[in-house]
Amino acid sequence: MFGNAGLKLAETHDQLKVVNDQRGCPTYTKDLAEKIIELFQTDKYGVYHLSNSGSCTWYEFAKAIFEMKGLDVTVNPCTTEEFLRPAKRPKNSEFEHMALRLNGFADMRDWGNALEDFLSIAN
Repeated sequence: MFGNAGLKLAETHDQLKVVNDQRGCPTYTKDLAEKIIELFQTDKYGVYHLSNSGSCTWYEFAKAIFEMKGLDVTVNPCTTEEFLRPAKRPKNSEFEHMALRLNGFADMRDWGNALEDFLSIAN
């Protein structure tokens, strides 16, 4: 829902319902690309789960986006059951980032800081 589609909805609606029982790790693709390049430049091969640090629900993510953009939208939490989607979504999609830590790499920055940077360059 987010990205340009979510912002467009906020421009045409004064209230939105957003799922508040699914957690994940929002990730800025610029940060992801930089971390992948860092990994490629080593001989520390393996499986890495990468995302910005921290986690939030889709509801918390939406509220952060609208607040940072200064949009006056009421965001109402709802459950997955109230917001039916064709594909099932897991309740928890958080990454542990254990391979990064075990191999001496720093965690990626917090998703909120990454979101601020993304929104500062987005339309």
